[in-house]
Amino acid sequence: MKNFLRSYAPGWVKVILKKALFKVYQLIEAFYRLPVDKYDFQTTELIRKHLKKDANCIDVGANLGHILMEIVDAAPQGKHFAFEPIPGLYESLKKRFSRNTTVFNCALSSEKGSTTFNFYPGRPAVSGFRERNNQIGQEPIVLNVEVEKLDDLIPEDLKIDLIKIDVEGAELGVLQGAKKILKKNKPLVLFEFGLGGADVYGTKPEEIFELFSECGLGISTIEYFNERKAPFSKEEFNGQFYKNYNFFFIAFPF
Repeated sequence: MKNFLRSYAPGWVKVILKKALFKVYQLIEAFYRLPVDKYDFQTTELIRKHLKKDANCIDVGANLGHILMEIVDAAPQGKHFAFEPIPGLYESLKKRFSRNTTVFNCALSSEKGSTTFNFYPGRPAVSGFRERNNQIGQEPIVLNVEVEKLDDLIPEDLKIDLIKIDVEGAELGVLQGAKKILKKNKPLVLFEFGLGGADVYGTKPEEIFELFSECGLGISTIEYFNERKAPFSKEEFNGQFYKNYNFFFIAFPF
């Protein structure tokens, strides 16, 4: 169809089509400027497309359980693990996801221990180890939380198919504590990583890129993954980060 239009359609038809497509593009862009997130739609679609009924998954930073709900729905026969350090959210998740999901009331990082956690009641999704008062515009409630390594909590003989990580900048610590799982299982990893979060922790994109490379995983966007494009080079991933092109990525075996 595209080749036909290029070769045979009159010029005025091409102009009308281009204008119409540009209007559609503007509508889509306007839609995503509303309080919705295109990454949520992409994540839901990917979960439904790629998870088998018996897939086993991990949700780090489960929050209200929106993504966890999609995971459980797509893989009802699998074993799932959710991590949420905020007590109120943890209690809610534990009540709602009890059949085939183990919910942990702890944070994850590269070392086991305990630490303080900054909880922003008005915006719980941006809570984390580091203060972000200037960005959030409010003072946090400081919680004491237990910290675990993911490698210590997941059965070694259980194949993990997908990991979702949303920890507001603390991604590197979570991944460092999960290297055994990543190397052995090579799961799909959906993770946020961007300015305003990772830089608060002093994490550079090179560190994330090299950790995934060590585990046999490449990094891309969901769009490029769906189009079966090659993963980013280190330079391309750096550009995605520093130029704010994207903040949600997928790591995958290649």
